[in-house]
Amino acid sequence: MDKKENVKEEEVVEEEVEETEEDVVKSIKDYVKAEVDLNIAKAKSEIDKDVEAWKAEQKALFEKKAGIHADGVQEKRARINTYIRDLSTAVLSSDFSKVKELTTGDAGEDIVDRELSVEIRHLQTEYGVARREFFTTQLSKNSYDANALVTDVTVGWVDEGAVISTVSVDLSQSELKLKKLAAIAAMSRELLQDQELDLFSFIASRVAEGFAKAEDEAFFIGDGSSTYGGFTGLLENATVQEVTGTLTVAKIYEMIDTLPQGAHANAKFYAHRTQLSVIRQLTDGDNRYIYQNPLAVSGTPTLAGYPLVLVEAMPSATSDNNGIMLFGDLKKATILGYRSGISVDRSNSAVVRNQANDGDVNTFTTDREAIRWVTRVGAITILPSAVIKLAKSES
Repeated sequence: MDKKENVKEEEVVEEEVEETEEDVVKSIKDYVKAEVDLNIAKAKSEIDKDVEAWKAEQKALFEKKAGIHADGVQEKRARINTYIRDLSTAVLSSDFSKVKELTTGDAGEDIVDRELSVEIRHLQTEYGVARREFFTTQLSKNSYDANALVTDVTVGWVDEGAVISTVSVDLSQSELKLKKLAAIAAMSRELLQDQELDLFSFIASRVAEGFAKAEDEAFFIGDGSSTYGGFTGLLENATVQEVTGTLTVAKIYEMIDTLPQGAHANAKFYAHRTQLSVIRQLTDGDNRYIYQNPLAVSGTPTLAGYPLVLVEAMPSATSDNNGIMLFGDLKKATILGYRSGISVDRSNSAVVRNQANDGDVNTFTTDREAIRWVTRVGAITILPSAVIKLAKSES
């Protein structure tokens, strides 16, 4: 009996020795892995809920164009991007201490941003037609000499032994001079630093629209006076051929027939939006409307088969200006030159003139900043035969 018991004890001892090292280490690793996996699953579940809630908030804000989706709140957007990137990195690397840090307290307060409490409401009119429709070129200096063909080559049949006629090819040259457009706005430092309103961006957009309006007015209806920078617009240009009369179907077709064939391929009509009241009612001999509703023809309004471009700077239907409408290829007829872009300067120690009350503003003593925008631009009519104007009477 003693021998058998001794054998059993020895066997038991041998089994305990075999499990000690490898199995215990493996068990610990399995336990740790199971705990980590469990914690990751729980953290992922909580984060998924937070992310879905955040996405819902962002969708609502985006639809309202509010919160971080409002124009100009760039600093807050940068913080949000950093927050999301750090949170994603922490989750992927199983850094639970970092996840806890990012998801507790006020760490993510910018994620659900409040709606904008300040909003500037205004009407925005679309200008900049001259920039789109004219032939535009960036200049390296303040003037540009443009050449146009005056006398063309003559080709004709010649009898045997007869003298071939010779013609001198003549070019005309016009100088395009750039003029300065500028604006200054003075604003309090508090407004410029307001986090809810990007006032600088708003004013800049208004200045850009003002520049575009000034260009359109100068290059379409300018009379050569200082009001229009000394520029003469297409409707006031004496070298542009005109058709006189009221806005009728007959005059529309007369403009089309008068324009040289070489300008027809890319020709368009140009008129003020108030002229549409008459244009929409024009019908041909078969009682068909010659103005096509943009909803019915691929979104592009046409008049007698040619595109119609509305130009806010052109004379309205009730204007005293004789000009009514233009028809032609403005990229062939005109050149618009500009020198680089718009330059912007800021100063808090300047004295500027306030046009509203005809007084001076000292930006240093009133804690304001003056912001100045300057651009250089100009345009000339280089090939007047490529455009026709409709006028009320002989000008």
